[in-house]
Amino acid sequence: MEQQYITVEELQSQCFIDSPTDKEIKYLEDALDTSVTTIENKIQQKLADISPEGKLPAPLKSAALLLAANLYANREPASHGTPQRIPYTLDYILQPYIKYT
Repeated sequence: MEQQYITVEELQSQCFIDSPTDKEIKYLEDALDTSVTTIENKIQQKLADISPEGKLPAPLKSAALLLAANLYANREPASHGTPQRIPYTLDYILQPYIKYT
């Protein structure tokens, strides 16, 4: 079983969701999994290698919550406004953790 660094309840709080449906909980779980995988791909290492005891450094936890909350809020590939990148924030947070081999 893969390590859970962030709970669905923490993501619910990040997204200001009071009483999620079962479908929303499943979507939040998937968003968390996606955010963790995306971060691991970006920094080119597993979070377990950075945090073998299971407690993420605060910047990585914030990045995972930020990305998962963005996935929850923006489910469609189209926007009616001017598209804005959130990765600037993610790039800034994740930069110190990138492993160059």
